[in-house]
Amino acid sequence: MGQEPSKHGRSGRWNAPILWAAPALLGVAMALAPMDGEAAPSRKGLPASIAGTASVIDADTLEINRERVRLTGVDAPESGQKCLDAKHRFVRCGSIAANALDAWINRNPVTCAIEDRDRYGRFIGKCSVRGANMQEWLVTNGHALAYRNYSTAYVSAELKARKAKAGIWAGEFISPWDWRQGLRLDGEAPTKAMTNGKFSD
Repeated sequence: MGQEPSKHGRSGRWNAPILWAAPALLGVAMALAPMDGEAAPSRKGLPASIAGTASVIDADTLEINRERVRLTGVDAPESGQKCLDAKHRFVRCGSIAANALDAWINRNPVTCAIEDRDRYGRFIGKCSVRGANMQEWLVTNGHALAYRNYSTAYVSAELKARKAKAGIWAGEFISPWDWRQGLRLDGEAPTKAMTNGKFSD
């Protein structure tokens, strides 16, 4: 499912520090830093992490302790999305991915480092189970794509999955972000977005 608006287009340049401001900034930083034994304040009022038994909403969204957590840096097929498998048959790849994640978690405790909230009110975070990176596992096994608009952390995992023809890479699929906009595979009923020419060359 989607996250906040794209961050592409930001400059990657860093400005040189203003040396005369350094002492003042250092003083502010020291004043705000927590004392020994004191917990650091949560960024934007968010918890540093959330942990517990997870329910899989779809392959990139969990529910832990009644809070939804959107997995950062990846995008998985939607629950109702269909893909073509290696035998050119339509399959519900979104459900397949969600079920595979649920089986892999296997009721083990999940821990998510929280980074932000999205416009839907969900936490955005990096999650792990049994010490293994959940996003890495999803992308490596072809159950999700690297969400390059937000992170390049899982591009190498995606390249491995593509080479191995793992998961959705065994057949044909529409990228989840395009599927949400209305694009469908040949053989599926066209959407209004398609008939209106949104995806025409």
